[in-house]
Amino acid sequence: MNVLICDDDLKIVQQIKNFLLKLSKQSTYNFDITCFSNGDSILDKQIKTDFAFIDIEMPGVNGLSVTKHLQTLNPNIIVFIVTSFQGYLDDAMDLKVFRFLSKPIDENRFFRSMEIALNLYKQSTEKIVLDYFDECHNIFTIDILYLTIENRKTKLVTKTQEFISNKKFDYWKSHLKPYGYFAQSHYSYLVNLRYVSDFNKTELNINVDLRSETLPISQRNYSKFKKSYFAYIGV
Repeated sequence: MNVLICDDDLKIVQQIKNFLLKLSKQSTYNFDITCFSNGDSILDKQIKTDFAFIDIEMPGVNGLSVTKHLQTLNPNIIVFIVTSFQGYLDDAMDLKVFRFLSKPIDENRFFRSMEIALNLYKQSTEKIVLDYFDECHNIFTIDILYLTIENRKTKLVTKTQEFISNKKFDYWKSHLKPYGYFAQSHYSYLVNLRYVSDFNKTELNINVDLRSETLPISQRNYSKFKKSYFAYIGV
């Protein structure tokens, strides 16, 4: 797996490298690590990486611009924002970054976050098979935005298409539960937490590419949904 680290603080760069090397020794994962001390040297390169640890405040171009650039090269990149500054967090959330790591980086939180990230990485390459009468579709689970009940059938909405399944909503809820990034917001909605930009007690917003949708949150499901979302983002 390819890992990019971009930070002008060499101590932080070395700390992340040491954590990754320790993780590699304790597991079967191998990391090919590339380090940069500024964002300018990344923007003029076509670097496609699986994971990125990016500082926001750096000389020259900031980490948000670097994140946007890397996401255009790999939309499924898993990005950790490493920062001491809280002022950019809303902007970073709009970019769907995976985690925020405060400096100095807590080792236990790093390893917990990487465990979830590696699981997400593996799942991003997994597909489900959806059959509907004479049709059969292979769908990446990571591309599913949400599922809902429509005319007693289950509708799966992805980034680019909508599919109908004869299998019941409860079947899909059980089938997708092990992936760890789906949560029920309403009795008839199962949502991919990866694409949730914000929510309140009555509704949530999903944003991906140029698509934006508002979905309901029921009073009954709000607390559990909130807990699932915070667990997903590592709060």
